[in-house]
Amino acid sequence: MSLEMIIGLIILLVVAAVVIKIFMDKMNLGDPPGSVAMELDPYMIVCDKLCQDYIDSRDASDAFEYCRHYFPEIDLNKNSNIEGDVGTINGYGICEDRVYCFALTNCKIGTSRATALTPDKCKDIMCKIYKEQYGNNESAASVVQGRMPFGVSCDPNDEALQEIDEATGEIITDANDDPIYMSQWWKNTFENVHCK
Repeated sequence: MSLEMIIGLIILLVVAAVVIKIFMDKMNLGDPPGSVAMELDPYMIVCDKLCQDYIDSRDASDAFEYCRHYFPEIDLNKNSNIEGDVGTINGYGICEDRVYCFALTNCKIGTSRATALTPDKCKDIMCKIYKEQYGNNESAASVVQGRMPFGVSCDPNDEALQEIDEATGEIITDANDDPIYMSQWWKNTFENVHCK
């Protein structure tokens, strides 16, 4: 075989791989119409923009905007009812009338977990900003707690938010035999806020 033939075969293989990839991408229909993932796209775009502002500036005020941003009506269970309904998304038990960006998207600078805007990190950022504004930790904590409710019309202890063991189907409980809820993130972070 000549060198030109070998090079020609390599080029042909590369072109074939590209054509197959394009074909497979076109055949990938993604989420079916009406799926929750598809319906969340417009909300996630807003959160991604707020996250990108934070990444670009690395400024606490942009992180603050991402952290406090929420959407008042996302019908996760598609029952045409928002008030009083709870759901889960990305491991967060949430109220459909108050879906925070940090439940929809993962915002962090690079790969460092230290820069991720988790509920705990958001609470710390909000405490810092409100402490500068109100002058002390107690006032800051009160404002953060008031601005970050679980929801307007939901109970964080709703039975639908109880964690279930996938293997046994049993409700997961703590050491006191009380149910563990998917809303634990909110209880641990925003139910009784303490600013440092």
